[in-house]
Amino acid sequence: MSSDRDAPQDDPLDDASRLHAKIAALEIVLGVLIGRLSEENPEIREDVKRDVSVLLADMAGGSESEEMIVAEVRRAADVLTGVAIG
Repeated sequence: MSSDRDAPQDDPLDDASRLHAKIAALEIVLGVLIGRLSEENPEIREDVKRDVSVLLADMAGGSESEEMIVAEVRRAADVLTGVAIG
């Protein structure tokens, strides 16, 4: 009697590990976003919005948890790109 853990898998990470990795990556993205937004340059803000959209599009279509993370990051990015710093 074998368990699912013994079965070969294409993905070496379990669902929780993949989700954790995505959350960590999104934390890094938000850190970079905040740093880039500290520059009061409209062109940089537009670049950041575009980059965040591309990253979030890659995550779309996952589990309910992933969709919740994407929605929260999108909301945070919208707020951050709408704030004038300085």
